[in-house]
Amino acid sequence: MERGYRRIPPDRADRLAWAVWLVLWAWPAWLLPGPAVAQDDWLRDSWREVIAGSPFDEPLQVESEARSYSVSGRVHARVHYPFERLAEELASPAAWCEILFLHLNVKGCLHGPGGSAEGIALALFVGRQDQANPADAERLDLRWRVVARQPRYLDVALEGDEGPYGTRAFRLQLRAVPDDDDHSLVQLRYSLVFGMRARLALRGYFTFGGRDRVGFTLEGTGADGQPTHVGGTRGMIERNVMRFYLALEAHLDTRMLPEAERLDASLQRWFTLTMRYPRQLFEIDRATYLDQKRREYEHQQALAGEEAQRIR
Repeated sequence: MERGYRRIPPDRADRLAWAVWLVLWAWPAWLLPGPAVAQDDWLRDSWREVIAGSPFDEPLQVESEARSYSVSGRVHARVHYPFERLAEELASPAAWCEILFLHLNVKGCLHGPGGSAEGIALALFVGRQDQANPADAERLDLRWRVVARQPRYLDVALEGDEGPYGTRAFRLQLRAVPDDDDHSLVQLRYSLVFGMRARLALRGYFTFGGRDRVGFTLEGTGADGQPTHVGGTRGMIERNVMRFYLALEAHLDTRMLPEAERLDASLQRWFTLTMRYPRQLFEIDRATYLDQKRREYEHQQALAGEEAQRIR
């Protein structure tokens, strides 16, 4: 027998195991720890702590991280939308097409009966502001899937191997938990990897047209005493993840309207939300944005009809 180890006789071990089982069986279920509930409570508490330090006039926080060949941005926020309704609304590829379409550079989005790990559920068309037709934009095929949907937790991911302009590993992920009966806490994360083509394009962009563009993270104070914000790839990812988040908010804010009014209402709402942050997000005026998006929507509908005919 090894030193320091005292063997329990078999009959006594059996009695001990039986006693433990009996105690656990008879113990009130609500006193036993629930792993899923504990995890959801931990997320809720940690996300509350994140947005408690919000620099904005709303419960919202933006973060980013850049490495040599990749960049990611995150938004944590509290939305005025019950969790059950939020989970029901966002567990649909059609809803995500409507959300993504509000972004300035998204020219169209088609969705199929996706959701499987292998199938492509969304076709996203990304282009410059002056490109109105999705057929002239770069196509990004995304796998859409509900990673987890539980009574108190939602995880939805959109993933693409090849992104626009030479990017790779496109990923947009939303996680959500309930905060109270009328509000939910969400985390929206957007990340991608740069290929050589993307790195060269970004270098040119930051040298010329985009050199004065900034994100939301404060880096310090300039010589004039004004706060300075992060720029470069981190500034870029923060602007875009914020645009996607505001698109989500605009979508949720207009869901109760009649379907015929919903598109224009969501476009108006998205532009209004972006104008809270003109330093980062203003690029074109409201009338130009609305006209551009209405034309893009017409092209998207035509493209959807062509795609349906092709499939038949």
